[in-house]
Amino acid sequence: MAVQWEHKVLKYKLRMKGFDYEQMEQDLNDLGRKGWEAVGTLAPSFGSGQAIEVALILKKRND
Repeated sequence: MAVQWEHKVLKYKLRMKGFDYEQMEQDLNDLGRKGWEAVGTLAPSFGSGQAIEVALILKKRND
């Protein structure tokens, strides 16, 4: 039988002082302990190319 995957997308918005990378790291570590693995990112840009949001894509086996 083929492996079944579950996916999750975490979104972080740009703030006045930039992105909250410490929160991203904490979230990734917490979810990593639960079996989630980061597999990609999205950083949509607006107008002059400034990213206003970062999305982290995660997956884990759905056993």
